Amino acid sequence: MYRQIFSVLVAVAAVGNAQNTPMRARIVGGGNPNAGQCTITVVVDGKVQVDVLGADGMLRNLGGGAPQWRRFECTSALPSNPANFQFAGVDGRGRQDLTSEPRNGGPAVVRIEDSDGGASEYTFRLAWSNGQDRGPSARNDRGRDDRGPSERDDRGFQGDRDRPGDHRQDEDVYHRDRDVFFRGNGYRQTFFQRVREDLDHATSGAFPFTGDRARLDRTKFELNELQQKLAQGYFDERELDETMASLQAVVEGNRLAPDDRAMLTDDLNRMRDFRTRHDDYGARRTFDRNRGDRRATFFQDIREDLERATADSTYFRGDRQRLGRATYQLNDLQAKMSRGVYDERELNEVVVALQRVVDSNRLSPRDRNILAEDLKKLDDFRLRRDRYGVR
Repeated sequence: MYRQIFSVLVAVAAVGNAQNTPMRARIVGGGNPNAGQCTITVVVDGKVQVDVLGADGMLRNLGGGAPQWRRFECTSALPSNPANFQFAGVDGRGRQDLTSEPRNGGPAVVRIEDSDGGASEYTFRLAWSNGQDRGPSARNDRGRDDRGPSERDDRGFQGDRDRPGDHRQDEDVYHRDRDVFFRGNGYRQTFFQRVREDLDHATSGAFPFTGDRARLDRTKFELNELQQKLAQGYFDERELDETMASLQAVVEGNRLAPDDRAMLTDDLNRMRDFRTRHDDYGARRTFDRNRGDRRATFFQDIREDLERATADSTYFRGDRQRLGRATYQLNDLQAKMSRGVYDERELNEVVVALQRVVDSNRLSPRDRNILAEDLKKLDDFRLRRDRYGVR
């Protein structure tokens, strides 16, 4: 009965209630009935409630700016009464709590409260099993594997002989479909989208707060930037090289099933082919941030540098807060400049926020140098803004 009522509410919300936003899960990995997990990312500016029932989600605004879905992926629909149910908050600067487990036909309910200024992304994961195949629930909420040595091989994975037959079949189906895709004649037009699907497939088996997950997320971030520029008609060789380096780190450093390692290695080899024959893929224009006049996209470049540093950062709250604050101040500055208003106070606040990131955050040497260079460019902008088209 509750499931029927929930379906009606989803349909009503789809008609036009801006406070409640429905979403249908993207099922990845074939749908193992013995165990599963859902990974959900939403943008929050205030208080929200996320309900998950089966493969349906509802995002409810409890106060503040309008929330948005970013990601809703499940390996299978959430059962009505799952065994070994677990909730893990993966990322977010505020609070996120499980307030209701999925029992007796009711939804899993997660409440998120973001008290800082500006919107921020929150990611959480739901995992379950039926008590026979521990699957994702074999790991605790910090991503550690609680099984004994006899239950896993020396890389932390169950041997193929120990995997349930249906899970093995799901893996085989995914890889067979991928082989069919690359045997087709038109794969070059959607090549990078297929790489993204392969990364999502590998991510569905990785857990938060681990190097494996961080390396996969980093690769997807680099792929985002590369695809955005390709969509605008630009082939940025530097972005391609950074994507390949990130993917190489996944192949060499992650705990992967043999089929997944072979799959990502094949993606890496195909990227090398793209690099030498990009004309055949329809990418003919080149783009290099280090050449030419970049003043027209000056602030966008700083935004990309902040996003890159955020993707590299750990989940220490202070680091993410400082990066989020700098991005928020940059948003305000750009919003006013887009209306033809130059506010030097806003520029000063961007500089202060970015300086705090450089001084206090745990950054790689590369990210620290890039952001320090951005600070120098902001000073140059302050002194010679007429050269940037601002008077």
